[in-house]
Amino acid sequence: MTEDIVRKPRHIGHKIALVCAVLCGLMMIPSVLVFGWFLFTRGLADTWTPSLAAVVAFFGCCAGVLHAVSVPQPVLPAQDEMAVESK
Repeated sequence: MTEDIVRKPRHIGHKIALVCAVLCGLMMIPSVLVFGWFLFTRGLADTWTPSLAAVVAFFGCCAGVLHAVSVPQPVLPAQDEMAVESK
């Protein structure tokens, strides 16, 4: 099964999701830096530090989900080809 998967081209919704995924990934960088700064200066007992950890997790999960949404679906085989393969 070394066939390449043929995918449909990205439409505008996929492109918007991809741009938003990149933006979430970029917003995660300053969030990680601020989280690290708060962790080393104030410690984990301060209320801001776990909140910043949640912000980092949010941006990371948001980027992952939006990237998964931005991937176009594969092209389905024709209806008669599916009927022949099932017999």
